[in-house]
Amino acid sequence: MLTIARRFNGPPHSGNGGYVSGMLAQLVLEEFGESPGAKVEVTLRKPPPLEKPLTVRQPAESESLQLVDGSTVVAAAELVEAAGELVDLVSYEEAVAAAKGYAGLSGHPFLTCFVCGPDHPTGLHVFPGPVPGRKDVVAAPWIPAPDTLRPEFVWAALDCPGGWSAGDLAGRPMVLGRMSVEMLDDAPLIAGEPYVVLGRHVRTEGRKTFTVSALYGPSGEPVASAEAVWIAVDPTKVKPVGAS
Repeated sequence: MLTIARRFNGPPHSGNGGYVSGMLAQLVLEEFGESPGAKVEVTLRKPPPLEKPLTVRQPAESESLQLVDGSTVVAAAELVEAAGELVDLVSYEEAVAAAKGYAGLSGHPFLTCFVCGPDHPTGLHVFPGPVPGRKDVVAAPWIPAPDTLRPEFVWAALDCPGGWSAGDLAGRPMVLGRMSVEMLDDAPLIAGEPYVVLGRHVRTEGRKTFTVSALYGPSGEPVASAEAVWIAVDPTKVKPVGAS
């Protein structure tokens, strides 16, 4: 069973996509082990409910896991080939400067998002703003707290910068549909140290937007990279199955 605590919301009534994906990804690695040249890919099929025990099941004859709410598959995860690209680093000082232009400070579809919501009291407060001279790239500083050091918080930090790289989410709200993360450094996160998160918009096709993101450590070392697919939505309708 897996329960997403209310603290880790994205939209008000459901879990943050990156955090939930990271939680399920860790279960995949525990169940099937890490594979050289592979990474975990998670597909979110429904908004993950908060504070509700969810079943984790393995479909027959597969090396994959599903997160299930009653008879509804909320998410599915499996190992895939690691063949992502890395967004080029900017300095921590450049990331701090970029964050001052974060569009979510003046308009945000999900103000209390655990990762990028300015109104979340204990969120990551990753505020990605545009990088001067780099089209479709956003950057943000992040200083992990002692309670945000596990791998699922790497997934969370990599999530929202991708979405914001596509433009103003207040004007075109989106939620995470699919995400894969490749861990590039086995060292754990260090509380209180300066990290840099970047996102880059790749392309948009109809309701789908494709992005990449990257996390760099205190010495400029790459920690993780991600690829994601976002789905344009009506934010008022992003609720778990059965929610009023």
